[in-house]
Amino acid sequence: MIALFRIDYRLLHFQTASVWPNKIGADTIVIANDAIVKDQMQIGLIKMIAPKGIKLKLCSIAKAVAYLNSPDSQGRRIEVLVESPSDCVKIAKEVSGIHSVCAGLMKSGEGKRIASKTLAIGPEDEKAFRRLLEMGIKVESYSTPDDTVVPIEKYLN
Repeated sequence: MIALFRIDYRLLHFQTASVWPNKIGADTIVIANDAIVKDQMQIGLIKMIAPKGIKLKLCSIAKAVAYLNSPDSQGRRIEVLVESPSDCVKIAKEVSGIHSVCAGLMKSGEGKRIASKTLAIGPEDEKAFRRLLEMGIKVESYSTPDDTVVPIEKYLN
């Protein structure tokens, strides 16, 4: 079961490695990112900060979909981490049972507007958020488990 599906451009860091798994009772962390699986330095860093006692799966979007749909994921409490809303859409189109997405941290860049202290949203991001909402998936923004939850609609044009 997916206990947390989070957009966080940093992927695995203290908060997603320690705070969130403890809060949601995760026993598995799935990092789904097509670029990172090709970067041996990033893989090494992620493995160094991965929490002990929690299964870590670092994989492409396609392999994450396969795992989340497999019997191996059944009975597990999974924290799924992706870098972008479009990655969320790719997974949500293929994996049933996704009811909500946490838009945690999205970095700024060219063509993006600062929507909140933690979200920079570009046209592609907005399109992906709208797609998730059309799919019946609740999208909310909050950085930590104790933050005030804000519906993503507040940040869309």
